[in-house]
Order: sequence, then structure tokens, then C-alpha cells
Amino acid sequence: MSCKESNLWYDVMKDEMNSMQSNGVWNLVKLPNGAKTIGCKWVFRTKRDSLGNIERYKARLVAKGFT
Repeated sequence: MSCKESNLWYDVMKDEMNSMQSNGVWNLVKLPNGAKTIGCKWVFRTKRDSLGNIERYKARLVAKGFT
């Protein structure tokens, strides 16, 4: 990330990862033979107030594809 807010985005990503870990969102398991992994990507969004000022930075880790 090479924008001026990259430190803010990085902090929000760490918060999201810590939240998912503390809520038990996933379990690490060994991948069965012949199975393919599902990819993931980060989705970033800024929340703004009624005047258009940035109120909050949000990041969400989402799975790509479908089963």
C-alpha cells in the first residue's frame, strides 16, 4: 500500500484479523489431497459523516468464489 493513509489501513486490517481470531471465525486444518483452497481478498471502505469528513476506516477480509 503506497497511499498516505497506509498506516491507518494497516492498523484496521490488524484489528479485523484480531477480531476474527477472537471470535473463532476459522479453524486451521490440513487440506485434503486433491482439494483446492478458496482465495480471499481485502475490501476497504471509508465511512463518512453527514459533512463528508472521514469518520472511520473499515477493512473486511472476504472469501473469493463459491462452493
